[in-house]
Amino acid sequence: MRTRHHKGAGSRVLLAIFALLCTAAPGRAQEQPHLHFPRPQGVFHFEMSAGVTLLTVPRDIAEEEINKAPALDLDAVIGLPWQFSFHGRAIVQYITNEFRFGASWAHSFGRFGIAAGDDASFWFGAMTIDGFDNSMSGWMNYPYVAVGYDADGVLISLKGEAMLMLAQRSFAGENDLGSNRNAIAGGAVTVMLEQPFWKNTHLALGARISLTQFHPQTWFAFSAFSRRLLFSELLFGVIL
Repeated sequence: MRTRHHKGAGSRVLLAIFALLCTAAPGRAQEQPHLHFPRPQGVFHFEMSAGVTLLTVPRDIAEEEINKAPALDLDAVIGLPWQFSFHGRAIVQYITNEFRFGASWAHSFGRFGIAAGDDASFWFGAMTIDGFDNSMSGWMNYPYVAVGYDADGVLISLKGEAMLMLAQRSFAGENDLGSNRNAIAGGAVTVMLEQPFWKNTHLALGARISLTQFHPQTWFAFSAFSRRLLFSELLFGVIL
């Protein structure tokens, strides 16, 4: 009986060690925080970042001296069961504000990761200057897919997304200028790098190129341009 007891206790210890080793690898992968890399977050694991985006407006819309539009960029994500996650983003500027929210599913295998998701956004803008008293608001939809590669701690991701205009309404003063809805505005490609910086600080750096008929931060020129234009954005964030 004593021998069987020792054998049973030894088996339980071995099983406990085996389970600990099996869970160690995912835990190490989860130690590096990320918001953009297509790797599942832990269930109810929360991450957020704060930074800026710098949009370069095409010269067709703005003069070269005023074609840079910086904005505060806040991003957050929380992990859900079955490799899903819910995320939100706020792009805040004096003239234009955009609030995104959506869900995605991700899967990782080795150093690689893939994800698919969909974001909806509500945006609004107002400008009252030199007799210009206009405002506009609307809804956008951004379905996307992403792929990623973990280069020894530098998380590289590539995301392609469509830009769909769901609804949009504009005003001049109190006069309703009309609305548009259900239009394919264009698409965008984003490259992001997430990496350690100093001590426990991690950075998210990226660039986004969009070819679109409409960009929320240039709503004031929407009625004047019906063709697709090329926009570029630089993204910088500190993962908190």
